[in-house]
Amino acid sequence: MTTALSPAPATGPAATPAADAAQAADPAPPARTSIPGNAPTAAATTAPDPGPAPTVDPARAPGVGGPSLAAARPDRADADPRRALDELARWQAEGRAADRFPYQAVLGHYRAVGKNSVGPELLTALRAVQPPRAGTADPAERLLADWLPQVVDGRDGDYDSYLGSPVYASTAMTGAGTARVITALLADVVAVEAATLAGAPAGLARTRAALRALTAAAGLPAEHGAPAEPAELVRACAEAVAAARAAVPADVLRAVELTLTPTTTSHDEQMFIRVIQIFEAVFAAVADAVRAATKAVAAGRTGAARELLAGAAEQVAGTSAVFRVLTTMPRDAFAVIRANTDGRSAVQSRAYRTVERSCPALHRAVLDSSLPQDELHPVMAQLDDAWGAMKRTHWGITMKIIGQVRGTGGTAGASYLREAAEARLFPDLDRAHQGG
Repeated sequence: MTTALSPAPATGPAATPAADAAQAADPAPPARTSIPGNAPTAAATTAPDPGPAPTVDPARAPGVGGPSLAAARPDRADADPRRALDELARWQAEGRAADRFPYQAVLGHYRAVGKNSVGPELLTALRAVQPPRAGTADPAERLLADWLPQVVDGRDGDYDSYLGSPVYASTAMTGAGTARVITALLADVVAVEAATLAGAPAGLARTRAALRALTAAAGLPAEHGAPAEPAELVRACAEAVAAARAAVPADVLRAVELTLTPTTTSHDEQMFIRVIQIFEAVFAAVADAVRAATKAVAAGRTGAARELLAGAAEQVAGTSAVFRVLTTMPRDAFAVIRANTDGRSAVQSRAYRTVERSCPALHRAVLDSSLPQDELHPVMAQLDDAWGAMKRTHWGITMKIIGQVRGTGGTAGASYLREAAEARLFPDLDRAHQGG
């Protein structure tokens, strides 16, 4: 598919978890899947027309395998673009203050019809919005500048616009920790899944998995478990979501609210986007930790480096609970998402690549230092093991959801992911142990 974490040729970036289950399923896409700055592969330029894309069955109850609540039961004003157009025109006439931009009117329509079905009139109006000046210190102006690419990309977006990555990057600059971002994202998953349980009992497994993940991530008491009875589960979800959100800064909650613009009306795509956003937050945090640990080694601060790497390993290990949510994706729902996110596969996660490319440099710094290596090697191995387990889990989920299908760019799809899972962050670590 599309959005991002996808297998790449052996000479290109490494495959990344979560979204590239979609990519592994792709037959070679048409040429337009490349985005500016990325030349299409030979396979991409000669691929036959795959035919009509699968769609969400509007007759199904909202929830797992069906449409989202916003699409199945839209507010009448959201189903039509006129409200968004009118509020946008009013905003422009009244001075275009960034803190008064009509986000909710625009998002209401996008979620009711799916981003790929937004009409040209609204897209043109949004593209005509003059973004605030680059580097502005005003939070409202910066938020609008970060958010606009997410809604004006149409069918030609990339990985970052699909996830709303610029919004999260600015949020991180305010000091918001990764744990709180992940908590807020999981709280949204739990709230959305619980809201559909009455009409879609198939969502019980996902709701329980999401609630367990939220309870662990937010450090909630055990009573926020996952009751078997649906009514009790809904109650437990509401309590856990309220408790989790109460500990999250308002700017993080706002970022989460604004960065859900699914391309389709699929309920499952909402979960899919949140899962990828969680993984991206983890990758960014690990990349920062590896860079900081490398600097700590150069400065002779063994304890600081050890603490940074241990924290990174713990964050990676925590993704196992998120994977359990992802495994509830029905195959047919995934086919809809993959077909409608064409183009997002051309760019992979930069944070993921940074982790894989910077770890060997960290190891060289350790070997070249006079620090006690027996204090750093164990925690490096811990991070390496957690990263490898994450990639192997991703490969297993890819096999479950899509099976053996050739990937884009000429890769071997799921089998490529299996090979990528064997690549280690510190390939020379054992040899370093043996050499003292």
